[in-house]
Order: sequence, then C-alpha cells, then structure tokens
Amino acid sequence: MRPLFRRSRQLLGAAALLSAGYVFGHLTPTDPVAAQPGAVAPASASVPAAADKKLVAYVFGNVPITREEFGEYLINIYGKDKVRLFVNQRVIEMTAAKAGVTVTPQEVEAVIEDDCKKLSMTKGDFEKNVLKQRYATNLQGWRENSIRPRLMLQKMCQGQVKFEEADLKKVYENLYGEHVLCKVILWPADQGKEAFKRYEAIRASDAEFDQAARSQPSSQLAARGGQIDPIGRHSGPGTAKIEEIAFSIKDGQVSELIPTPGGILVIKRLKSIPGRTDVSYDSVRDQLIKELTDRQMEQLVPQYFTRLNEQAKPLFLLSPADETKKDLENQSERLLHTTPEAAEKK
Repeated sequence: MRPLFRRSRQLLGAAALLSAGYVFGHLTPTDPVAAQPGAVAPASASVPAAADKKLVAYVFGNVPITREEFGEYLINIYGKDKVRLFVNQRVIEMTAAKAGVTVTPQEVEAVIEDDCKKLSMTKGDFEKNVLKQRYATNLQGWRENSIRPRLMLQKMCQGQVKFEEADLKKVYENLYGEHVLCKVILWPADQGKEAFKRYEAIRASDAEFDQAARSQPSSQLAARGGQIDPIGRHSGPGTAKIEEIAFSIKDGQVSELIPTPGGILVIKRLKSIPGRTDVSYDSVRDQLIKELTDRQMEQLVPQYFTRLNEQAKPLFLLSPADETKKDLENQSERLLHTTPEAAEKK
C-alpha cells in the first residue's frame, strides 16, 4: 500500500487559492487627467484611452484605483494565509531560473489531463468536486500554486533518480502481484485511550468493527466504511509495517493496534486478491520506470525543497499565519542584525 488512498496521493497536496481580478473600464478620451487616488475629477474630464497596467479600474469617470491599492487590500485580507506560499514559490522560481529549468503551459496541462484521467473525471468535475471541495482552489490556482512549482522541483531533482532492475521488479510485484483487501480504523494520536477502550469489542464483533469504521474520526475513511485500496507488497518504507501486518494475518482477522505517524491504526483483512497473470513484466517495463521515478520523486522533492529553504533563509516581514513562537523569535533576532546600525557594527 502506498498511501491509504492511492488516487488521492496522485494529486499531492499542497495547493492554495489564487486571488482573481477583473479588468473593467475602457474608453476613448482625448485629454487624460492625472488624478490622485480618491480625488474626484471634473465632470468634463475624460478617461485615458489606453489601459494603464498600474491601475485596476476607474471610478467617477476617471479616478484611478491602482494595483498598489488593490494589492494592499488583498494583503490585509489574505496576506498572512498566503505569504508563505508566495515566498516558497519565489524561492523555487529563482532557483529554477539559475538552473535554467523552465516549465511550459503544455507540461502543466498534461499533468491536469493525467490527474483527470486517473480519477475518470472531466476538468469541470475535477475542479468542482476535488479542487474546490478539498483544496479550496480552482484550476488556475492548481496550475500556478501546485503543478508548476512541483514540476520545477521534479526537473531539478531528476539527476538524483537512480534505480536497478531489481527495483523495477519490486514495483511490478507491487502493482500486479498479490494484493490484500482490508478495512481500517484510524484514531488520532491523542485518542489512544479511546482506541484501547474499543479495541476488544471491534476485534470480537464484525458489527462493532463496521460501526466503528463508519463513525471513525477520518471522514474520508468513514465514508468508505474503512475500506482502503488493496495493499500490495513493496509499497515503500512509509507503509512497510502496515503491509507486513496485512499479509501476515488471515482473512477476517483483526490486527493489533498499530502506532503510526498519523495515529493509532487497526486493520481487518477481508480477502486476498490473486496477482494478475495477463500482464508480463516486459510489456509494462516503461510504465514501471515512470512509476518508480514518481515514487522516488515523492521522497526527493520535499527533501530538496527543505534544502532550498535553508539556503534561501526567508526573513518574513509579513508574518505567516502558521508562524510559531520560535519562528517569531528567530525572525526578531535576524531583524536586529539587518538594520543599518547592526551593519555598521560589523
């Protein structure tokens, strides 16, 4: 098993909402008036013919509303929530530019097409049912805030992808070999007492297990009655323990409580699914290479970005919403050493 929801993993996680603007107002004047923001121009004044890229609108005839004003408005409302995302994107873009790495709109669109194909959805359904509901974003936000920076990072990590034929054969077994169908119940780490309290009942009764699976804290798992995608061998280090337990217990048996990074887990094995014999290794070798590359990228990209962030050392003057007390103390200390007075002392 790779993640508990294989299809959800294909989308990755980390997208945010892009603010959207409207362009309105165009006219054909003859004598533009340079009005200050907020100043009402004479009724006889006309609006400039060409749209000024520094403006977002005119009101009262020709009173400009500037991008700077609009930017400050958006910063006041969304700044703390979006500043880290924006700074992270700029770190990636600057590093990619130095490395000569670019991402085309066609490459970005190909990822969306692939995601939609895997989920058997149109782009419209993907935006409505996945992006807006799960990530509070739209297709344009997904392109710019998730796919594009991810592709940049992947291109910069390509040289680190290495594997041997034995690795490909493990992926083949993982995808086409024997699988185990299971249900799981996952309690958050802070609900360990509740897990231990209910364990004996759910282990002894199918009805108790099913009821607990349908009412468990994870809404996604609860909606599926605890059933997860079939577990295969060689899924990766993150799920090796779960995989080992799922293959070691018998059909209908409930595992012991399993501590995991995500909480306390219990597995109920439903049945074994025989491996496929209609797909040969050689016929899918190219797909196996892509699959193994994607899996390695899942590990390499976060590690690579962590190193980039350490090198960039972002110093936030607009504090992110998720800033911790320790972050704030570190920022304050660094700010003390970036003043002209501190520079003179050096």
